[in-house]
Amino acid sequence: MKVKTVLRLAAANLGRDDLVAQINDCAAEPTGDLSALLRCFNLVENEIALDYFPLTREQRLCAPNGVIPLHRLRETPVGVLGVEDAEGRKLSFEVHPAAIRLPAYGGRGRVTVRYTYSPREKCLMGDSDFSGRISARLLALGVSCEFCLSHGSFAEAATWEKKYREALRAANIVRKRLSVRARRWI
Repeated sequence: MKVKTVLRLAAANLGRDDLVAQINDCAAEPTGDLSALLRCFNLVENEIALDYFPLTREQRLCAPNGVIPLHRLRETPVGVLGVEDAEGRKLSFEVHPAAIRLPAYGGRGRVTVRYTYSPREKCLMGDSDFSGRISARLLALGVSCEFCLSHGSFAEAATWEKKYREALRAANIVRKRLSVRARRWI
């Protein structure tokens, strides 16, 4: 989903038609309230990725000495979920500040690293890292809340935060098949 779409929804939530028009017409670097709205988007996207719905990625890399420097990963890693060798066997690993160490790895072939990452800052024309359960509406609710907080509208921010938290909770619910229990007569 486009960042521009989320910002348009958030501006409409806030009743700011001037911001909606500014988003539609913006071709240069955003300024003023539009820049604040974009900053709020980046904060909300980062919060969702770190606290609620982690973004995961798999990447194949060479580990010649049993060491994978973290700067070789495409995204900024938050946590390493697992490392597998070329045959799909799980390898033991240690995460250090600058590298992932594979103590029992012989250094032959490539390894697959599965990790969670923090999203990069987006520009107005960028794409969100989320799709599926995290909708544009959910992101717009969070952006509306952050925007109100940053402008000192605490009562309005509380309303948007309640809606945002409910939407997050609804996105996380696993829908089970409904069934009616059999009646038992005593």
